[in-house]
Amino acid sequence: QAAESLALADPVPEARAAPSLGNDRNLGLMDTVMVRIHRETGRKAEADRLASSALARLRPTEQTGDEACGAHAWEPGIVAYASLAANEGLKDEAVRALRLAMQCGDLPFGFWPQLPWFKSLAGYAPYDELVQERERRVAQLRSELLALETSGVMPGPTTK
Repeated sequence: QAAESLALADPVPEARAAPSLGNDRNLGLMDTVMVRIHRETGRKAEADRLASSALARLRPTEQTGDEACGAHAWEPGIVAYASLAANEGLKDEAVRALRLAMQCGDLPFGFWPQLPWFKSLAGYAPYDELVQERERRVAQLRSELLALETSGVMPGPTTK
């Protein structure tokens, strides 16, 4: 069924205005989804070619901190790279990219541990530490939002 849907979506656009799970090939996680569909439908060579190309296109720069969160390596693109790296068994690369995404935002878009490619990293200590940090941030943000809600104060935009 996924292969039929992919055929209907082809060609998948390189970029769109807003990111989503499978919205485009730069900000969403579509490359990872496409690679998985190709492999599951027996098109290993196409999957390998796509994975190699996408990893090269999405690879974050070696910048750190605020520089890394600029226009060339912002959070959704970093997580798109992390998802594909995890899918391809590149654990250290995936964790490095997720760490970078965690520097760029409280809860990086697309870093959802329940996704199959991230599940493959479970049990890998550096990844497990990131998941624990994510869970800590979720709990902290939840309590901050509840406090704001009960106080009647409406939060404004924040920057990191």
